[in-house]
Amino acid sequence: MPLFPSQQNQITGSDGVVWKDFPQAALLNLVTTEIVRNFPRPLQDDNRHVHAPTLFAALGSVCGFATQTSLLALIQSGLRSEQDMVAHTLANGRTFLFGEQLNQLLMEGDASVHSPGLWPCLSSAARHHGCSAQDLPDLSVQFASVASRLGTADEGIPDVDARFRPLIATDNLREAMWAYIEPIFQQDYPDQPGPYGPLPRQFWGSAMAVATAMLFNTMFKIMNVRTALTIILQSAIFGSKIIET
Repeated sequence: MPLFPSQQNQITGSDGVVWKDFPQAALLNLVTTEIVRNFPRPLQDDNRHVHAPTLFAALGSVCGFATQTSLLALIQSGLRSEQDMVAHTLANGRTFLFGEQLNQLLMEGDASVHSPGLWPCLSSAARHHGCSAQDLPDLSVQFASVASRLGTADEGIPDVDARFRPLIATDNLREAMWAYIEPIFQQDYPDQPGPYGPLPRQFWGSAMAVATAMLFNTMFKIMNVRTALTIILQSAIFGSKIIET
């Protein structure tokens, strides 16, 4: 069972964060750094270790849901149309959000809203460690796998060997971690608010994509890269389609 020690003190600044010469850069850097520093903490065991597949699934699911939140904010503000967005209820009674622009924003990003996209962030980190394109999973396969499992007993479970499955269901992970991470987006703390105020919702997906890749980069050698990326990507796709009730 892949475990790694908590990396609480490893990230000491926002070096490598992608926003420069942008009005929200300071806030985006602050939020991203806080996510990287704090995300693993709720998942630690008594020895301050974290089960790596569970962490990867948590990162992906929150990244996906944050991207959905950003897209809905863009639609509400009139910067995006509803286009192909469709809410579909399956036979099991669960409703999911589908749409190509959601898939595009999650994986490829959009420079007009300073979103780098999850896939460029993750694949860049992998290539930095010497991976080639052949070492990485195919995106179309990831989407197809998630779609094929909706409405089945395997809904939301990454398509990896049982040894590498998360210890907690993806939707439960997303819900629990969202309650922990949303105050960072909002910069809403019990002692005092953040110095720049809340991060606008249209940038939540951007911040989470970069934070996910930064944490992936710090634990790159924990497990096989294709397996790790499959967990993150499929959890992100699933998380992006969840409609919170």
